[in-house]
Amino acid sequence: MGLPTPEPAIIVLERELIDLIVDQSPARKAALNESVGLNFGTKHLIGVSTWPIDKAIPEEHFVIACEIFAFDALIQNPDRRYDNPNLFTRGDGFFVYDHEAAFSFLHDIWPAPDPWEIDGQRYLENHAFYKKLKSKPIELDGFMEALRNLSDAEMTRILAEVPEEWENRDSLEKIVQHIVSVRDHVDEFTEAIRRILK
Repeated sequence: MGLPTPEPAIIVLERELIDLIVDQSPARKAALNESVGLNFGTKHLIGVSTWPIDKAIPEEHFVIACEIFAFDALIQNPDRRYDNPNLFTRGDGFFVYDHEAAFSFLHDIWPAPDPWEIDGQRYLENHAFYKKLKSKPIELDGFMEALRNLSDAEMTRILAEVPEEWENRDSLEKIVQHIVSVRDHVDEFTEAIRRILK
């Protein structure tokens, strides 16, 4: 979707490394034992800080803030909150990270028969940018175009890159169905965002 993120990486954690870390930090044993093998990670960013709570959005970054809000509505991510922004900032803008709570509909949290109808998604009122976007003219042309252009072929390519060890075919199919449904109703989805931020 063109949002700024740290460069992704697949990280292999070998049993020997886990054992060395556990020797130094026994309290982390359970979590680390579950991490043997493939893990998702990102390139370490230099010179960034966490987006401060209640900071005004700089004018030059207003459009990307609108797009981040729309993206979190698209993926039903309730975790980019006012008190937990999951955003890095640097002089040149934002970086989004930490999407482990995304696609909450997989757990029957905020399920919607029509996923482009997001008016009842109360978590969006706690979004890191909600208060600063509220009652402002919302710019989503670029986001709408990117979503419209997300082809079935591109979705297939993205799914093909998911390592077999991570595959949960039922969940992946639900995620694709969700995104395609919103893509096919992008105008209604965008209008719902505008209503929420009115």
